[in-house]
This record gives sequence, structure tokens and C-alpha cells, in this order.
Amino acid sequence: MPNPAAVELQLSPSCYNCLSWSADGELAMAAGEYVQILTPQLATQEGKEGSSLPGKANTWHVTRIRVNLFANKEWPTIFPQKNEHFSIGPEQSLSTVVGLSWSPPGLARYRRCALAVLTSNLLLSLYEAGAKGKWKRVAIVNAALKPEFQSFVKDAGLCLRKTYIRSFAWAPPLKVSRDPEGAAYSVPGPEARWGVQVLAVTNDDNDLMCLQVRRSKGEGGGEDGYSVKMLGLSSLHDAEASDELIQSGSLFSAALRSRVRALHTAFGPWVYRPLDGGDGEGAVCSATANIAVLYGSKVKVFKLDVTLAGDEKSDPEWGYSSSAVSTENALLYGEQVNACQYTGPLRWIHSDESRCMHLAAGAMAKVVTLSFPREAYAGTATSGDVQVREWPLADEGTGEHSESRSWEPISGMITTFDESTKLSTLHIGTVGGLSAMTEFGDAPDEEPLHSPLWKNQLDDVRERFDLDCDLGGLAIARVWGLASHRGLAAAAITLHPGDMVDYRTTSGERTSIVFSPASLHSPNNELSISGQTPIDLSPEFLQAKRETVLGSILFSFDNDTNTFPWSQSLLYAAACCTAVGSRNQDLLSQAKHTLEWLAAAAEVDLTDEISTCSTPGGKIKARSTEQLDESDNTMFEVCTICDAGIGWHSPQEAQCASGHLFVRCGLTFKAIQEPGLSKFCSLCGAEYLSEDMLDEGSEFAGECRRLATVFDTCVYCQGKFLA
Repeated sequence: MPNPAAVELQLSPSCYNCLSWSADGELAMAAGEYVQILTPQLATQEGKEGSSLPGKANTWHVTRIRVNLFANKEWPTIFPQKNEHFSIGPEQSLSTVVGLSWSPPGLARYRRCALAVLTSNLLLSLYEAGAKGKWKRVAIVNAALKPEFQSFVKDAGLCLRKTYIRSFAWAPPLKVSRDPEGAAYSVPGPEARWGVQVLAVTNDDNDLMCLQVRRSKGEGGGEDGYSVKMLGLSSLHDAEASDELIQSGSLFSAALRSRVRALHTAFGPWVYRPLDGGDGEGAVCSATANIAVLYGSKVKVFKLDVTLAGDEKSDPEWGYSSSAVSTENALLYGEQVNACQYTGPLRWIHSDESRCMHLAAGAMAKVVTLSFPREAYAGTATSGDVQVREWPLADEGTGEHSESRSWEPISGMITTFDESTKLSTLHIGTVGGLSAMTEFGDAPDEEPLHSPLWKNQLDDVRERFDLDCDLGGLAIARVWGLASHRGLAAAAITLHPGDMVDYRTTSGERTSIVFSPASLHSPNNELSISGQTPIDLSPEFLQAKRETVLGSILFSFDNDTNTFPWSQSLLYAAACCTAVGSRNQDLLSQAKHTLEWLAAAAEVDLTDEISTCSTPGGKIKARSTEQLDESDNTMFEVCTICDAGIGWHSPQEAQCASGHLFVRCGLTFKAIQEPGLSKFCSLCGAEYLSEDMLDEGSEFAGECRRLATVFDTCVYCQGKFLA
């Protein structure tokens, strides 16, 4: 397919690295007091309203959320502090966006990505999509830091500074290994499917903190919230910082050191270690990662060792306990590492099979890459053997040797990985419009930087602007951010005249986002904005997926207690669904056993249902009103319209004796009889009962929540849910 068309937005970027692309395909852009979120329109959503892009109704939904409004309990009034702790910049700022990044999938509602937004008042907020696509702030990370520091910092002003966040970076998900000998129809836990979410932040007092962030169940039936736990704390002040250009020990040097801040952070990949006795009793996962921090103009690297265990100290809601140690990784420092003035940003370049790790850092008029063995990264080597290479940024971005350098700061840097070639690609963009890329294997490419594919789209947009404004070839394109997703690269650019003062009102602000393949080796016919692949909707495929849920419910029988962990109503629905739609003999046998157990436990006649298990594909008649009134009915479904019984003729539809037709939930297989109780798959449109819409105190609502925790994506296509 051709490259996605460029998108024009009526806004102006408010920071460098203004783009972030989530694993769910949502593209976020920083725009002053707002964040614009572009969601790809899927084939199942065509024709729906909601897009504000003329001519692009079948490509993107655009949502604008305001992020600079805070309640007093979220951001209390701050009175003047001591001179060394108080800064009128953050306190009196307009709280515009200065950084944003999506979390890995699995953190937000319905296992989607949460959006972290850092505003100029130094508050880091988390946002997620709620009902009807409305985004809301669900947590402020700073609030969780205050209790951590109040326990040992007595100075209120210093404690306030330590809760201000200057930079942040998400870690790749830390995944627990799956049990290879799991029971039949067992589903790995969420920590194995989605992993544990870790966030690295630096504060205004130059501390590096590693935080574990997870979604927690709301108390008393309230809305779910987020909990933040500090895993590690390291001070960037420990190592002596000296500048060769300034006399050490002078008043000027002391003044500069007091103003140094950590403004860029990059979280490296996890390297998993084999478990042994040294990891403690009950350890289920042990891993190491490195965090690169730009402290002033120097690069520092810290090693984080994390161990997850399931023991007596485990969180009762989560099921695990976590411990971590954060130390500076001296093996990744060579004599030439801090020989130049770094300006940022920082990006790790790696693959799972690579023997070398690379760290790219922006510097004055160049990009510097640090390469070191995987053993040094993991902390198992005795020496680092760091290799440093500089990549000059020429004016035109051609990569040719030239005396003319581009001194504009790097405003966008991303890394991508091509599965077919096993090569990583580094993309660079500057405010001056320079664009460059290079490829990495186990060693950096020996060739100079060359132009990326999105440079062609950038030139096309610039030429159209030049012709429209009659600038005679003097138009300038500035790059404000880069992002990548599923083999695609996106660049946010603004256009300006090069021979005059550029003045625009708010209504005249424009930013274009251009797209291209991220790798030189990616065939265009494999790329799409949403990454949607054809969904198999054949009856055989749907039944095979459905049996995963049925098996999980029916095979949960506890032989020791002779009971099931589910209610009779849910067991009856799963057994009837198996009898009507399945051909799996193991499932049919277990469904028959379940119905026999239900008949004995509830003292009801289930002869028709049991006989259907021996002749699969049949129908189960609805219970008559007299039969429903004879006993306390907690097992059989009743139509809420006419009080008639509901029979079984299909796993997907339910019909009462009077003819009222309903859709069956894809997870509990119960009839959905009321509007507003459903959630839908964003890909195939399958309908499910929403656990959030049911009465919190009911037994069935608790069962729905338990099932939704295990099957947290669409059973049929693994798509994410929409409210």
C-alpha cells in the first residue's frame, strides 16, 4: 500500500520530541496547553462520525484534551520558599506540555496504553481513555513521591523540590516467565502476558527514581486507580562533576553546578538472569536494565537489578513482591564517553539477539554512539571496552564530508528494529530541518549518515508551502518530533519563510505529520497505520477460540473440595454453550460432568441438557414459567421483558420463549438484555458484558471481573476493548 497521507493539524508544537506513538496505534502530539491524540480509524468503524480532519474521515479520529487544569488537591497552592528551593518558573508557568510518552500496553483500562504527560509546572500526569472516547487524568505521579521523601527529608522546601519531576522514561515491560507445564486450558497471568510496568523519573534535586506503576482496584466499588511504588533511588550528585572550561572550585563553577539538571532519560532493555538461590525464596523473575541520564552536559548510566517473588511478603491484590537495587554502572564509562558536550536526547539501540548494546546521544553538531558488550550492560563483565563514534551533522543532511555543520538542536530521535533483516535503525531530525538515519547490527554502520525515507515527504510538503506562499525556494521545514509504530515512521514538521520574520495568530498555526517506512528494507504492502490484519470469522475458528474460555471455566473443578470456583449460573451457561456449539469430546465430557454436578447440587432436573452433550449441535428448550416458579431460580436465564425462559440454540444468540432476541456475551455466554452494559472489541466488534457497568455488590459482577482479568482482550481476535 502507499505511504499514509500527510496529516495537517491546526496547532503549534510546544516542545521537542513532541510526538509519541503507542503500541495501540494512537499518535499523541504536544500542543501547548493541549494534547492532540490521533486514533486510526479501523475498517469496523468506517462511516462513524467523530473525525475533525477534512477529507481524512476514514483515516484518523482526532481528540483534543486539555492538560493544564489541576484541582487544588492535585496541585496545592505553593507559598514562597527559600531561594535555593523556589523557582517562579514552574510555579507561575501556564503548565504547557514539555514532554509526553505512552506506556507499554497493559497498564491502562482494557489493557491499553496510558499516556504520561509532563507539564511545565513539573507535574507528571497519567491519562487513559474512558467511556465514549473521553480522556481523563487518572493519576499524578508527584503525589506518590511525597510520602516517600517525607519519611527522611525534614526540610519542607527540599522535600517539595524532590517531588518535582524534570524528565521521565518508560521501561520495556518486565515479563514473568510462563509455566511450561501449566494445566489444560490455563491462561498465563497478566505479569506473563503484559509484564510489570516500570517508570524512571528524575526530580528537581537530581535524584533518579525507578517506580513501579500498576492499576489497582478501586476501594468500596469506586473507580480503579493507580498505585506507584518506589523501587530504587540514586543521586546524580555522587560523582564529581567538573567542567574543563571553568575553573574548578570557583564561585562561578559552584553557581553553575547548583543549576545543573537532569533533562533527558532513556530506559534500556531488560536482560533476564537465570534464577538461583541468591535471588531469594519464591523468586519468579530476575532482570537487569540500564538507565541513561543526561546530567547537565554529561551522560551517566545506572544499572537497575529487579527481582519479583511470590512469597509471604507478596501484595495480596497483586500476588507478587518486588525488590530492586540501583547503582551506577562504571563498566559503561570510557575515557572518551564524556569528552564532548552532550545536549540530548538519548536513545538505546538494541535487539534481543545482538551481542552489543548501543546508546545514541545528541551533542553539539553531531550524534555520538556508545557501543559496549552485552556482558558489560548486564554487569557480568569485568571491563567495559566502550567504543565511541561521532556522527557529524552536515548542513544538508547528505552525510558527505563537509566543513559546514548544523548547529540546530536535535528535536527528534527514534530507533526502530526490522525483524526481517535484524537491523536497528536510528532516525534523527533537527529544528533546522536536517534529517538523517543509519543502521546498526552488532556494530555501527561504517557508512556516514544518509537521508531517511520520510525526508521525501518532508520535501514535498515544504515545496507546496513554498509555491503557495511564493517564497522562491526559501521555505524552511523544522522537525519537532519523530515516532515509530509497526514499521512506520512519523515526523512532525512546521513550515516557515526563510527570508522574513514569521508571525502567525493562533488560527494560522499549522503542523504537518508525514509518514514513511521506518526501514529501507520494509515493503510498503506490509505497512498500515493501524496494523490491522484480516480477521478469520469462520465458524470453526470462532468456536476454537470460544473453547479456550469454556475450558477455563469447566476444567476449574477442585477435586479436593468437590466444588467449582464459579456460580451455578455461569457454570450452567458454559456447559450449555459447549453442548450446543462444540465438537470437542473432552469439553463435551467435562460439560456433562458439570451438568451432573449442578443437578445434584441444585436438586434440579437437567436431563435434557445432559442428553444434549451426547448429541452435540442440538438445542436446549427454554424452561416454562411453571418450571421457573417451582424452585429458587439462580441458574436459568429469564427474559427481563416478558419473564419467559431463555433457551439455547446458538453460542452467539439468545431467544426467549416469546421470541425476544438478544446477543450473548462472548465471555460469560449470558444474554445481554439491557442497553449500556456492553463493551465492544475495537477490531472485530464482538460484544461483551462490561464488568464496570454491573452492580458492584453482586456475585455475577465479581465473576465478570475475574474473567475479564484473565481474558482481558477479545477472545476471537485479541483486539482491545472499547467502552
